[in-house]
Amino acid sequence: MTFEYVLLDGVNDAPENAREVVRLLNGIRAKVNLIALNPGPDIPYKTPRQDRVEKFQQILLNGDIPAFIRRPRGRDIYAACGQLKRTERLVSIG
Repeated sequence: MTFEYVLLDGVNDAPENAREVVRLLNGIRAKVNLIALNPGPDIPYKTPRQDRVEKFQQILLNGDIPAFIRRPRGRDIYAACGQLKRTERLVSIG
């Protein structure tokens, strides 16, 4: 089983959050893909620093949870995971 975990700076990227993931997945044959938030217009959250993402990963690995950091692609053109949305507002005519 694979879990996707989106890390939000200051929201769910702290060591205690990582330890909670280890606790929840204890005994489950699973891996975790860690995804640092891809920022975009109108998103009120921030991308965590790389060192925080790596520390989160290390806590999972130390808890025997395979964890992989997904590398973003397309972030600069708002085409990365979670960014594919309309960036212009629609105007109603009527």
